[in-house]
Amino acid sequence: MAENVRLYAGTQHGLVVWRQRSGGWEQVGHEFKDGCFDTITGCRQRPERVYAAVAWDGLYRTDDGGATWKRLLEGEVRAITVDPSNENVVYAGTEPVHLYRSEDGGDSWEELTGLQNVPEEVRKNWWTPYPPATGHVRYVYVHDSDPNFLGVCLEHGGVLRSFDRGASWEDVSQGIDYLDMHMFKALPGKKDRFYASSARGFFTSDDPGKGWVRAENGITRNYSHDFMFLPPTPESQQPTMLIATADGSPGFWRREERAADSAIFRSFDTGQSWQRVVEGLPDQMDHMVWALAEHPTDHNAVFAGIGPVNRGQTVDTSTDVSPSLADGPGSIYLSRDRGESWERQKLELPADRVLWAAADA
Repeated sequence: MAENVRLYAGTQHGLVVWRQRSGGWEQVGHEFKDGCFDTITGCRQRPERVYAAVAWDGLYRTDDGGATWKRLLEGEVRAITVDPSNENVVYAGTEPVHLYRSEDGGDSWEELTGLQNVPEEVRKNWWTPYPPATGHVRYVYVHDSDPNFLGVCLEHGGVLRSFDRGASWEDVSQGIDYLDMHMFKALPGKKDRFYASSARGFFTSDDPGKGWVRAENGITRNYSHDFMFLPPTPESQQPTMLIATADGSPGFWRREERAADSAIFRSFDTGQSWQRVVEGLPDQMDHMVWALAEHPTDHNAVFAGIGPVNRGQTVDTSTDVSPSLADGPGSIYLSRDRGESWERQKLELPADRVLWAAADA
């Protein structure tokens, strides 16, 4: 299949960029080789513009498909999101917990200080099990049909939402028993069905302000990370959901010196039931599927990024680590049938952490 795709892999050792032409991949960049990446995203209307954050360094932007990069923010940026209704609007979340917004594509920023005004009983849950133990923004959500509706996931700390574009916030974590959060999203185009992934389960709610319930029917893993929606097909009325999971969290893998036993599950009924997808994937997935990324032009296709990642100082390297966290090569898989089957791509890269796929001119 002839197509033009530019794939960005944020890894344990830099940002690797490839172009796909007529079914083959060509590496066109490997920047920040000493950097570890935790977040990456881009613009659909302007696909040559991509944002990526280097751990303990700052947030960068490219306007030429990865050829050059400009630093926009210094510090520990842990989450970056582009407003789907206005791609000039960008949100950045940091460690410690702060949230910033840019109205001009990242050239200038303002802090949304309302996040700091939530009650102390909420803020006392903001922490991490490693120094400096302050917690961070793990994910920023902007509703696809209402840019005033924002959500943030804190790792650790729970889920907060805003109805006024970040001026004020409320904690909506009730029902989630361990507040190590990864993602928060609504069913596309809806405001009556929400989902949240965490280090100890996957949850759903018709109104997060009234609490969450587990949505794990068929999921045989208790650690959930990236999840995504693929648009409905002519035969279906609902989007297809995919979620990346593992047996326990990185803390368990490290202490028990074992593999992640990762798995991808799929749902056709908005998370009421799940089935594991296995065709083309390793029978035993020792390393975590850290990233799921939608294909920019094929709505049936999705990329998965895999790798043993330790993110440097978050792991005590004075002791042995598990196969899931030992620094090593990564891999990228592609499914063209909505997750039914997968094919490993012929790409060489360090342990993958985040992915972004853009249309390539």
